[in-house]
Amino acid sequence: METKDYITITAVVVAIAGWFINGVLNRRNEIAKKRLDYEVNALLLYIKVKLLIDNNPAPFTDPSFLPLLAETRINFQLYCDRNEITQLENVIKCIEQRDVNGVNDAMVNLNHLVAQRIRRELNIKN
Repeated sequence: METKDYITITAVVVAIAGWFINGVLNRRNEIAKKRLDYEVNALLLYIKVKLLIDNNPAPFTDPSFLPLLAETRINFQLYCDRNEITQLENVIKCIEQRDVNGVNDAMVNLNHLVAQRIRRELNIKN
């Protein structure tokens, strides 16, 4: 084999390796974008629950409240971290006991965690 052949083989190997690496990196990027969509949607569902509680004088009797809370709980279980899940479970425990003051207290920590997470996921500087 001549030097010209080695150069051709090397160029082909580099092109194939570059194509493979580009494919892997693109796949990681697509997965990260999809994960971000699901995580942000889970956090936005919580914001809807919070607004329903804040803007409704009797939020626990609203017929849309329990389905929204159930969907939020499912999404938190799937897409949020342990601290957020624990705080949401504390909120739900207070809701089940119909303790409005307890819900408000439990939501303070969760509100902070959700705000931090949304800012971090969307790369918003403080």
